[in-house]
Amino acid sequence: FSYLGPDPVHKLLTLVVDDGIQPPVELSCKERNILAATFIRSLHKNIGGSETFQDKVNFFQRELRQVHMKRPHSKVTLKVSRHYLLESSFKATRNFSVSDWSKNFEVIFQDEEALDWGGPRREWFELICKALFDTTNQLFTRFSDNNQALVHPNPGRPTYLRLKMYEFAGRLVGKCLYESSLGGAYKQLVRARFTRSFLAQIIGLRMHYKYFETDDPEFYKSKVCFILNNDVSEMDLVFAEEKYSKTGQLEKVVELVTGGAQVPVTNENKILYLNLLAQYRLANQVREEVDHFLKGLNELVPENLLAIFDENELELLMCGTGDISVCDFKAHAVVVGGSWHFREKVMRWFWTVVSSFTQEELARLLQFTTGSSQLPPGGFAALCPSFQIIAAPTHSTLPTAHTCFNQLCLPTYDSYEEVHKMLQLAISEGCEGFGML
Repeated sequence: FSYLGPDPVHKLLTLVVDDGIQPPVELSCKERNILAATFIRSLHKNIGGSETFQDKVNFFQRELRQVHMKRPHSKVTLKVSRHYLLESSFKATRNFSVSDWSKNFEVIFQDEEALDWGGPRREWFELICKALFDTTNQLFTRFSDNNQALVHPNPGRPTYLRLKMYEFAGRLVGKCLYESSLGGAYKQLVRARFTRSFLAQIIGLRMHYKYFETDDPEFYKSKVCFILNNDVSEMDLVFAEEKYSKTGQLEKVVELVTGGAQVPVTNENKILYLNLLAQYRLANQVREEVDHFLKGLNELVPENLLAIFDENELELLMCGTGDISVCDFKAHAVVVGGSWHFREKVMRWFWTVVSSFTQEELARLLQFTTGSSQLPPGGFAALCPSFQIIAAPTHSTLPTAHTCFNQLCLPTYDSYEEVHKMLQLAISEGCEGFGML
């Protein structure tokens, strides 16, 4: 909501209602505040009575469970190859119905002995998300060479990557959201850091030039900010965008509006120009890819349920807590068993080692113990079962883990250096693969 100055005829303030999806509505009447209050009350009713994030999540998950209530959550076996994970997973689910996607996946990795009590299933979710959204597979890309940059559907994807793969990616995200709605050990997170503009398209928001700031910072700094902060009357800009090949050859000129090549950009219309530029670069170029992703996603998650979130909330819903807090970890980890030496000395060394870890190392430790490198919304307090540190009946050996139960089995050690060495070795060498746990 925002207010404009008094209109020249009736001298009334104008209330602008803009949900980011439909064209803005302007209310210039005495009853404008009453209408706005009625709208807000209706909106709150539709999302469970509150607009706080947690209440939205509770409403979303309750409604999603209701959608799938008549579909059995029985088991369906998924046999995949660890070495050809993306291809074998796509093939294994190719003929799955919506009912099949709603079932509990029992994952079997070819040539491995593990019984799936939850660990292999969680590892499969972790690995398949990594494969789908890793830019090396070219379904998704980054706007820069920075490995920490956000990922976006690839407008230049190779032709051998069919649009059906985006449907598969959408179904996988929908599966994660549905599993999380069941709570407990079923919680699944999406291992990806999506661009804000892609998240916005998932929930139907219009493109805005401000998305460049997070999604393509270099373009934002070099072009968008320059246009915003300077007089454009002498820049010879028009409502068109030149598209170049990878070799630098001009391929075509794309008009942002009808006849845009002849429409000059002025100081009065430059915001419109930047928003249309965002619409073209961030949305129009990947329209087919996004549409197929949404087709898969909306088979499991109705679009009206997703629309109650903004793009930042959607990322938190799908991907969980980004930063891993050692204080949060220490506050909610449960220590089971152990001698006085283990509880007083080994655990003190353990927390000192963990406090020295980088975010990547913390994520590896989390993955080693739980099968996922990301926490659910709510952090360690929301892990189910709780993160447990079990005193192992061994001495100076490598730590082991039971990912099905979120248990880290920690042996007894004689020094801080030994704890550091063994824990580092375990998380760097033991993050993949299952034996009989």
